[in-house]
Amino acid sequence: MVAPPVIVAVPEKTPTSPSPPPPLPPGQNGPAITPPPQQTAAKIPPPPPKQKRKPKKKNETQTASTQAPEAAPAQQPATAPATQAQTAASVPQLSQVLSDDQRRDFEAHIRDSLDSANRNLSFIGNRQLSAQQQTLRSQAQSFITQAQELRKTDLVTARSLAERADLLSKDLRDSLQ
Repeated sequence: MVAPPVIVAVPEKTPTSPSPPPPLPPGQNGPAITPPPQQTAAKIPPPPPKQKRKPKKKNETQTASTQAPEAAPAQQPATAPATQAQTAASVPQLSQVLSDDQRRDFEAHIRDSLDSANRNLSFIGNRQLSAQQQTLRSQAQSFITQAQELRKTDLVTARSLAERADLLSKDLRDSLQ
């Protein structure tokens, strides 16, 4: 039996090793320092200009005294409260989508809770209240007011506030009996 021939590929040109560094000038010890190749200014693009960072927008409800002192006071635009209210009104609010049956149920529950809270507060009348009881009464009245305002736009939050007002007014009525 004869072995098959082996084919070996030999490159035509073998890579050469790097050339040795140039000899040191007289009186210099150590490796030779070669300067980098000179490049023309036309080949190197200039660095991009630095851009000033714009301050992030603050919450409209944040007051000027709590804003970071990044910008000079003269640069801050003066915003009237009416303009802030218009801006806040133009921002769309996320809310839960309710079916007609759910909407009627929420409205009935809000009405019942607010009626109950108002009855409890009228039962208390002008009685002498402790500091804690006065706090409960003012919180209940605040929740009633907020629930009535939000009833037009956010039934879920209005219902929660009405329930809180009802619970606080019941606790206050029970503490007086």
